[in-house]
Amino acid sequence: MFEPKKPVEPVLVDVTDDTTKEDQQQHGGLGLDFGYPGDPKQTKDRSKMKLWKHYFGENGRNLTMIRTPTFGKLVRVGLPNDLRGEIWEMCSGSAYLRFANRDVYNDLLKMYAGQESLSTEEIEKDLNRSLPEYAAYQTPEGIGRLRRVLTAYAWRNPELGYCQAMNIVTSALLIYATEEQAFWILNVLVDRLCPGYYSTSMYGALLDQIIFEQLVERTMPILWNHFKKTDVQLSVACLPWFLSLYINSMPLLFAFRVLDCLFMEGPRILFQVGLAILKLNGEELLQTKDDGAFLDILKHYFTTLNNSIGDKNGKNAQGPRLTYREFSLVTDELVTEMRRTNQLKVAAGIESYTKRSAIRHLDDTAGFTKDEIAIVYDKFFGALYYAKQHGDRSETQLDLDTFHRWLESVASWTKLVRARSEDDHESNQDITFKRNLAESFINRLYLHFKSETNLGVSFQDTVTGLSEIFHGDLMSLMGLFFQMYSHDGEKLVGQELITISKEMWWLLTVFNDGNDTLAWETIINFLSQSLEQSNIVRGGNSESSDKDDLTQQLASLSISGGMSVRQRMDQLDTLLGNNDSISTLVSCELTLPSFRMVVLTNETMEMFFDHEFQDSFKLEKASAVERQKSLGRELFENLFAEGKSLAKAPHLHLHRQRKPSVSPSSSSTSSSSPGNQQQHDSPSKKKDDDQDMSVDHLFTELGHLDVQESEDSYVLV
Repeated sequence: MFEPKKPVEPVLVDVTDDTTKEDQQQHGGLGLDFGYPGDPKQTKDRSKMKLWKHYFGENGRNLTMIRTPTFGKLVRVGLPNDLRGEIWEMCSGSAYLRFANRDVYNDLLKMYAGQESLSTEEIEKDLNRSLPEYAAYQTPEGIGRLRRVLTAYAWRNPELGYCQAMNIVTSALLIYATEEQAFWILNVLVDRLCPGYYSTSMYGALLDQIIFEQLVERTMPILWNHFKKTDVQLSVACLPWFLSLYINSMPLLFAFRVLDCLFMEGPRILFQVGLAILKLNGEELLQTKDDGAFLDILKHYFTTLNNSIGDKNGKNAQGPRLTYREFSLVTDELVTEMRRTNQLKVAAGIESYTKRSAIRHLDDTAGFTKDEIAIVYDKFFGALYYAKQHGDRSETQLDLDTFHRWLESVASWTKLVRARSEDDHESNQDITFKRNLAESFINRLYLHFKSETNLGVSFQDTVTGLSEIFHGDLMSLMGLFFQMYSHDGEKLVGQELITISKEMWWLLTVFNDGNDTLAWETIINFLSQSLEQSNIVRGGNSESSDKDDLTQQLASLSISGGMSVRQRMDQLDTLLGNNDSISTLVSCELTLPSFRMVVLTNETMEMFFDHEFQDSFKLEKASAVERQKSLGRELFENLFAEGKSLAKAPHLHLHRQRKPSVSPSSSSTSSSSPGNQQQHDSPSKKKDDDQDMSVDHLFTELGHLDVQESEDSYVLV
């Protein structure tokens, strides 16, 4: 396996050592070999590099760099190609992760070399669809780098693994960054900057889309009302903007400008840029009547962006520059608050879609109505959610314990298995005896529900199994029990008869309000009738004396007083084990018709199969608490996981200059507001003024930014 060469950080190398001059150079991305998007002359890379060299000379570089207001202006001008990867990781904070976890990336590649998973299979499908317009991704080298970064992330975060659109973002990062840099920047993007964007439900992108629509309504009410009136779906065009961070929508050169600001200022930039695009095309968008026209206008706009490259006056034939001066109201605090306000709405939407999708893809609804299937769904996934919260299996199938919990939601009598008997006179041995019988029965029901091809009980298995109970008649329910206890599905033999008798005793006790005497007499009668029926099938004479003797002894047990049921069961086992007549019962065989005949001669058992067992199952709508448990499972689980990750992570920030008079609490602002930080470590105020004057002069030469404007008036194109 190819191992990427490790870049040597300039800050870690002795610059006086001439033998390491080549290694002192900061290694970059694919752009070093395959070129960068755009014309360096038009983007004025050389002038930008002068600005950055000046800044590095005054304020340090890499981990030693101090962020001043000028830093934000430099980023907004647009980063030079050779520095973009380095500044991205410094702005995002991923550089700290990389230095704190040295060799983790390469260790992951070595540890999982040659191993495959569902994520690696999905990655392979998407490799050739990642920025195919960029030459490097038509070569083994470019594809190899992309594969390694995505695979390493999938192994590092197996719960998420790989999701679509991660390949688009990562392929953009690798143009400017090394594999290791891109790996850690991707971690920051997925975990912090764009939480939930790259998940199976894309709940983060859906959440931000709702926020974006609310911001459009707040800032451009006329345009929003037009969209509502014409039923134009804003998300048709705008959701892909957020999901691909504009990389798939804009020309690459401008998408990278968006990334510049995203890493420096945070996710609010995604909203501000989107609002600016709609504002700039507002007059045309007001003429749209459907989604098709809406998309055509925006696509045409993006194709004209290249015309503005190098336009010193800031205008081109297509219209004014893209600026978000008017949308400075969108702050990090506002985005955070709106995310918190709308997250339950997104959860409900995801849950509703997931439920409809799961129900729609059922092979067989087994006679249930749509409303009944919805209730089964809620209870099925509610049980799964509970299991996940308690660290149990996280698959989409019920294991035995989770099946038992699900069964409790549709048949309340199954809760007695977990609960201690309320009878104060029962010993622990009696309680354990009953519990063992109950667990054995539920295990049989679980195996009956589970199809042979599944590891557990699937949603489809649940629907099919429940239908047998809900829609079965007397004959079919007797057949269900017969199949549960018959080893070969054709007959019940001696030991199987004993087992079904004991477990039926527990069921009849539960269904008759704890009347174990009636239940005991019923199973004794069942065993006696089974012997009788088996003897009739065999011809009526075979082993008749043994049969009569055993029948009489069984009858004597039914009138034994003063003994607990467990003691009676023990006596039954002793009787069968110490008598020659045991061979009579062991050789007893009941086919399904014979089994039905025996049940129908017993009034108590007939009532059980006719309606009591069936009526004990209820499909009632989940309570508000239960619905909340199953609502947006992935959303809550991911938010919880992200919270734990953030709590454990070190508080990593770039070194910043602060006014001495500012208290620590008020000065510890986020990395998204570098312009608010004031310089105080420079030798003199005059030196600061001189530096700003020279920088401003270079800014003016570039023609990209009016330095008199506030930082929120950043001009993208």
